[in-house]
Amino acid sequence: MSKEIDHSEAEDLLRETWREVTDSDESSYVDDYIIRQGLREVLHAEIYGTRTFKYILVTNVLAKTVNPDIHALALQDQSELPGSFNSGGLATDVVTDWEKDNGERLGGSNEPRTNSVYYRQSELNTDYEVRNDDLYQTLIRLLEELEEQSSEGEIEPIDMLRQTLYVVSQLEPTTVSYANPPDVSYVELKEAVEQYLERSGTGERLAAVAAGVLDAQYFVADRSDVFIKVDHVNVADENSSAAGDIEVFEDEDEEVLLQAAEVKDKPATKADIQHSISTGRTHKLDEYLFITGRGFQSHTEEERAIDTIEDAEIEVVVITTDDLLSSLKFQGRAGRTRFRESVGEFLNDMRAQEESKSDWKEIIESL
Repeated sequence: MSKEIDHSEAEDLLRETWREVTDSDESSYVDDYIIRQGLREVLHAEIYGTRTFKYILVTNVLAKTVNPDIHALALQDQSELPGSFNSGGLATDVVTDWEKDNGERLGGSNEPRTNSVYYRQSELNTDYEVRNDDLYQTLIRLLEELEEQSSEGEIEPIDMLRQTLYVVSQLEPTTVSYANPPDVSYVELKEAVEQYLERSGTGERLAAVAAGVLDAQYFVADRSDVFIKVDHVNVADENSSAAGDIEVFEDEDEEVLLQAAEVKDKPATKADIQHSISTGRTHKLDEYLFITGRGFQSHTEEERAIDTIEDAEIEVVVITTDDLLSSLKFQGRAGRTRFRESVGEFLNDMRAQEESKSDWKEIIESL
C-alpha cells in the first residue's frame, strides 16, 4: 500500500538538518565506513547521466526519515514494495527548492523525473539496464542498507540523512556570483548583451535578459513591491499553470498579476501568437507581451500573426531584442546597473545551464 509523505514536514526537516550539518564541525554521523564511502561515490560522481542518482538518493533518504514505513527503494506509488511512495513528486516539490536555495549542488534540475529513464521504474531494480551500472548498483546498495539496518535498529534514518547532507555540503555550489562593474555606457552594455544573446541557450538567455529589463523598469519606478518570476524554459506550457515565461506580480504572494510575457527565442508563428492570446485571456489580462528573439518564420507568417493580433480581444505587444535593449536607454545608470545584477540573479533562479551563467559572468566582468 502506498504511503504518504507530508511534503511540508519533509521540507522543514530537510532545511533544519542542512542547517545543523553545515553549522557543525562533525563529519561522521554513520559508523559504517562502506556507507560513508558509497555516499561520496554517488554524490560526488561527475559522470554524465548520473545526476538523477543524486536526487533519488537524497529524496529517498529524506522520505525514510520523515516516514519510516516507506520503502527506501521505492520510486512510484504503484510499486509492489511494502511502503511505496511517489519519490519523483517529493524530489520536485521539496528537494529541488531546497537545492536552489543552497547552491544547486546536485546539478540544478527543475524536474528530476523529466526524461529520466530511472524514474520509469516503480522501484530501483538491480536488473534494470542502465548506463553507469556500477554507480547505479552502489545507489541501490546504499538504500538497501538503509532499509535493512533501520529495520534492525542498527542505524537511525536521521543519521543517514545527516551523513548524506554532510557529503552534499562538500560539493561546490554551481550558482554563479557576479562582480558588477560600477558603471558601463549604454553602447558597451548593448554590444555585450547582443553578443551574449547570439547563442540561444535553449531560450533561457533571452528570458533572463527580458526579465532583467522589466526588473530595471520597476526599479527605476521605485516599485519595490513588485515580484518577477521566470519559468525555466524546460517547463512545458501544458505542464505549467503560469501566465507566461515571465510573470510580474504585485508582491511575492503572487496574488495580483500585473504583467505576463511569452519569450520565443526561435522564429515565431501565428500559432505562437494565438497561444499567447489564449493564455492572456485565461489569466484575465488586458495586455500580453510577446518577446521574440528571432522574428517570425517568414514575412507571410508575420502578416498572418499581425492579422491575428488585430482581431484579438486583448492587446498583444510584440517586442524584439532591439526593443528590449533600446528601453534601457531610458533607465539611466542606476537602472542599467540593476539590469546587470538582476539578469545574473534570474539565471540562477531559473537554474539556467552552467554555460549560460558563466558566459554572462564573463561578459559582465569584462566590461
